Amino acid sequence: MHVLSSGMDTSRRVLIVAYGKAQNSDSANHRTHVDFVEADGTCSNGFQAIPQLQARLVYDVPAPRIQNGQVVNPFAVDSFPDQLHKPITDHNDFLNFFDESTMKQMVECINNGQDCQ
Repeated sequence: MHVLSSGMDTSRRVLIVAYGKAQNSDSANHRTHVDFVEADGTCSNGFQAIPQLQARLVYDVPAPRIQNGQVVNPFAVDSFPDQLHKPITDHNDFLNFFDESTMKQMVECINNGQDCQ
């Protein structure tokens, strides 16, 4: 368990995949049509670059209290008891509903570090 110092925020960084197969916007298992960047920065064979989204989520949670060696106010990102607070159960989706022109404007705005609205 990692106990944060007083005044620190609990946060996590979320990465949405950066490469997709142009001809497939989905796959039977909802995974193999997209991929993460390779260690050397290249795309896997058959994939092309798509916008990669990164989000930083900050949670305002109380500092953990320990009583008799047990955390009495646990915090978990997961929603269901059977997920056992494992980070691997974290899940995110990105649904693109922008037309090509709007998406281009959004990408340019974000990449230029502007306040995009």
